[in-house]
Amino acid sequence: MNNKIDGGFAIVNTLRDLGVRDIFTLAGGHVNPIYNACREMGIRLIDTHHEQGASMAADAYGRVTKSPGVCLVTAGPGLTNAMTGMSGAFLSNSPCIFLSGKAGIEEIDRLPLQDIDQESMVRPITKWAKTVYDTKRLAEYTAHAYKMARSGRPGPVYLGFPHEVLYEKIDSKELDRSQSAIPSNPEISDVDVQRFLEMIKESSRPVVIAGSGSWYSGASDMLEEFVNQLDVPTFTLNFGRGVVSDKHKNCLGQASPSALNGFKKITSEADLIILLGVRLSLYIGWGRTFNPSAKIVQVDIESEEIGRNIPAHLPIISDINKALTKVNDRLAHEPIVKDAFSEWMNTCVKWKDAEWKAITKLKNSDTKPLHVLRVVKSIEDVLGEDAMLCIDGGDTQAWTDSVYQVSKGGLYVKGGPLGCMGVGVPFAIGSKVAFPERQVALISGDGAIGMNLMEFETAVKHKIPFVSIVCNDQSWGMTKHQHWLNYGRDNTPAGHELPFINYHEIVKAMGGYGEMVTEADELSPAIERACNSDLPSLINVITNPDATSAATLAITAMMTPKEKD
Repeated sequence: MNNKIDGGFAIVNTLRDLGVRDIFTLAGGHVNPIYNACREMGIRLIDTHHEQGASMAADAYGRVTKSPGVCLVTAGPGLTNAMTGMSGAFLSNSPCIFLSGKAGIEEIDRLPLQDIDQESMVRPITKWAKTVYDTKRLAEYTAHAYKMARSGRPGPVYLGFPHEVLYEKIDSKELDRSQSAIPSNPEISDVDVQRFLEMIKESSRPVVIAGSGSWYSGASDMLEEFVNQLDVPTFTLNFGRGVVSDKHKNCLGQASPSALNGFKKITSEADLIILLGVRLSLYIGWGRTFNPSAKIVQVDIESEEIGRNIPAHLPIISDINKALTKVNDRLAHEPIVKDAFSEWMNTCVKWKDAEWKAITKLKNSDTKPLHVLRVVKSIEDVLGEDAMLCIDGGDTQAWTDSVYQVSKGGLYVKGGPLGCMGVGVPFAIGSKVAFPERQVALISGDGAIGMNLMEFETAVKHKIPFVSIVCNDQSWGMTKHQHWLNYGRDNTPAGHELPFINYHEIVKAMGGYGEMVTEADELSPAIERACNSDLPSLINVITNPDATSAATLAITAMMTPKEKD
């Protein structure tokens, strides 16, 4: 019996045993053995038009499933093209495995095709990066990569393979054994549980903020129980959006100083701020809106995050779900005085409602050209609370981010601290591949949609339907508005405006569905027709070029030097 296998088979067999069923990729001769093994073993290859699209789709897949999204590219430019998506995954803590071909061992220092120091390039933007030089160790390294992507704080990992390692054939019995079991995450101590409860009881104006760590730890049920027991204002951030529904009576929406939901006012008045898997990044204003006198409880799985930008009075290294499970158990036996925070909660709701009036007005406005928030309202009306929404762009993303009502964890996919545009179409593809039974929608700016527009053909080819709505203001809106704020509206240089592009016609030419919309009453019917088409779809909506988001105002103020007295 012939037990000879090549390196591609060793990798793919290991991935299949670990549960991988989909790989996002662009072909190249270096990785043909992996392609061949995928064909033989039934792993689906979703081939894109650009490696950037493959890397971003893998990122979204990893976030929504909490299992590694896999991206396979060839050597040299294949890898460098994927590095933008890899960087976004790294800054967003997305579990991904990046597999790349590499120039041959016997070609080192001979100036062969596509030879660069790949491992050194990706090491700063990955959680773990290795090059495998021995075919016998491929299964071992592949399993270890999977473990590293998922364990602790998730993140992208990299494996590179010189072509000899993939093409060489060995006896399958020669493969080194691999470690696939993932170690348990750290758990809060009983001492910290006690101190946590004491700080809650000592406070009168607590606030809970849940971030991506709450999603990855599966803490939604425990978090809702915690919030219910305390009856306190709660905000969510990044991939933590939806871990407590925005429709929950205590959840006031996005944790952002530019959100019109009272966040800035509430955090400036709070005396206790509970951070659950939250990175104090730009998206939360680095915590600068927090009351300087407030006590900070920070629970995170990664010690690096504890005290970033603001020192924590109670630092806790723990999986969020494990921490809340123990805290909830103690609260059940040592309950907080009933209605201890009800007056504070009612006050916060009033502050939120006062700011939200402006949002409601914009969402219901039929004025032409349409506002981004009118587009958001139609998406909410047509698709309901079970749809997955991806967002992309500058002002388009900022407006949507601050008002879209997220009902469940894992249904809201946005970029992250890299601030990269062009993620929308790949994110929609990755999300739909992960959950084909769900309706997936994308809201994007017109500049952002053009960056990876050819991936609509990828979606058509692989029968991956989703609905995209392009807010077309014929400009790089956020950048243009920043320029207006700094230099005046009448001094807009080249590079800020865009021509009107019939994106919907381009998508139709690729085999998808497309429409253009100019009137408010046309929006919902167009979205419904796109959904019913069961095709990758694009609704091209003419939107207001003057609508400047609060996020743009905040970023511009941050970048503008303060005049000295």
